[in-house]
Amino acid sequence: MLRFLIRAAPIGLLLITLIVSGTPASATVLAAQVAPPEPLAGRQAYLQNCAPCHGQTGKGDGPSAAGLGAPPTALADYQRAASQPLAEWFNVTKNGRMARMMPPWAGRLSDKEIWDAVAYAWTLHTSAGEVSMGKALYEQSCATCHGPEGKGKPPMLDLTNFAATSAISQDAWGEVLARGRNTMPAFGDKLSAFEQRAVLEYVRSLSLGPLFRGPLPVGAGVISGTITNGTTGQPAANLTVNLGIFDAASLLEERQATTDGAGFFRFGELPTDATLIYAAQVEYPAGIPLGSGVLQFEAGQTTINLPMFVYETTGDSAGIRAERVHFIIEFDAGQLLVAELMVFGLSGNHTYVGDANGVLRFTLPAGAEGLEISGEELGGRYQLTADGFVDLLPLPPGKSVRQILFSYSLPYAGSTLDLARTLAYPADNVNALITDVGAPVTSQQLVNQGLRQTQGGSFVNLVGQNIPANQPITLRFTNAPSTTGSGSGRGLAPAGADRGLLLILVGAMGLAVALLVAWPMWRRRAAAGPTVPPPADREGLIDALARLELAFEDGQLSESAYREQRLRLKAQLQDVVQKERQP
Repeated sequence: MLRFLIRAAPIGLLLITLIVSGTPASATVLAAQVAPPEPLAGRQAYLQNCAPCHGQTGKGDGPSAAGLGAPPTALADYQRAASQPLAEWFNVTKNGRMARMMPPWAGRLSDKEIWDAVAYAWTLHTSAGEVSMGKALYEQSCATCHGPEGKGKPPMLDLTNFAATSAISQDAWGEVLARGRNTMPAFGDKLSAFEQRAVLEYVRSLSLGPLFRGPLPVGAGVISGTITNGTTGQPAANLTVNLGIFDAASLLEERQATTDGAGFFRFGELPTDATLIYAAQVEYPAGIPLGSGVLQFEAGQTTINLPMFVYETTGDSAGIRAERVHFIIEFDAGQLLVAELMVFGLSGNHTYVGDANGVLRFTLPAGAEGLEISGEELGGRYQLTADGFVDLLPLPPGKSVRQILFSYSLPYAGSTLDLARTLAYPADNVNALITDVGAPVTSQQLVNQGLRQTQGGSFVNLVGQNIPANQPITLRFTNAPSTTGSGSGRGLAPAGADRGLLLILVGAMGLAVALLVAWPMWRRRAAAGPTVPPPADREGLIDALARLELAFEDGQLSESAYREQRLRLKAQLQDVVQKERQP
């Protein structure tokens, strides 16, 4: 299934290494200047930017880890986490450590954003159960002196004071807890090692925001609406509506309601927390999922009206259009490395279920190798055919309802070659983006827009509009790089090779579509979830490309991670450039 968006370039390798000696005074000073970190707020930044190396659960096993010159820190390792004060984690992230390939992030992220991300990373070595146990032990053995909230009395350390506690490691606290100090009694013979650890995990939580999201509270929010059969115009009665509740990174809860005779459904007692995301899904006919857009309660809002539509099915493909088609092409040692991103829409008022061969058809050029499709395994939703592959997922009507990214390599010999592509559907807009290696590119179907210079590199851009179905699009390259050289030296490998990275979806509809497709995956594994879109302006995208280049050149990214992220950022940049050129 589709995985969710990765925003711009990683902030990277946020905590590749935490081997430092001494807590920098600047970090503790900065700790006094910000509110206590919010680990839950930092979760999104971690999953988007750090998990590719450190892993989603902090085991140092992210998909890009193998490509690093130094192994990323296993944040889930208690010994690693306990040995370093949070102020040291912050200092490494903010000021960097280039000797271990950790870049500085001062000026790119606010101090608050860094603290939140660090605080979330710290939680990966513990659990809600352990902290809860620690709380019970604290109330039993510690609260008498330190107070129920940990504030204590002078000269006792205020355990809620983040500026003070951020400079103290779990190991340092553990030494005092076990052996005692001054008026502090020793607990080494009163509490087991596990109990001592649990107490200290809870003590740390006293100076942070909530470490873990608990059960969703009962709220005043209501999401309701009517489901209409968009084909017949009649209300859709007796349909089960699933409402997914997400935070920035995962599916938290799923609720169900059934439409009445008028097609009406209602979900009540919903929390109106602005950090929560809602999305509704219904199947009609059975097995064909249709989803709503993404919903959030705004400040002070308690009701959301959500009209939805379902459709009868059809086998007529006449209304399918490729609204946008991107070709991203690079050279590497005698082969073209090609990625194609296609965005589809369907006119009419029926869901297209395809024919005996599938729903959407895609061709590949003769000799194509190494096909990868949106991180999906072949043989399930996607099936190989004699000249390409097909997508079996039914296509609902609407604009930008399906986005598919696939890539492949195409070996070549000689200095002149043609890349011929045939689209099975009419295409409204076609963009070709080719890394500039001095190889002239011509096409009878696309217009050369010249060389584009950006901080992210130089590339040739060709565009076309209103390309009929089954009309070949040919790109001719002359003076192509030698088949014995490395061409650009940094080719675009098949996107999706790095399966831990999340698909960038183009446009606001992308998130809703991805929610719909990824929902079954979430039911199986609460992993990645919806996030905010990547930068949508030229400057933001260029900056993201520049940071991506620096991270790769410094050896902080594996080549597969670098390639996939650059592909998607460039595709977005193409869209922005084209929109800017329109009157």
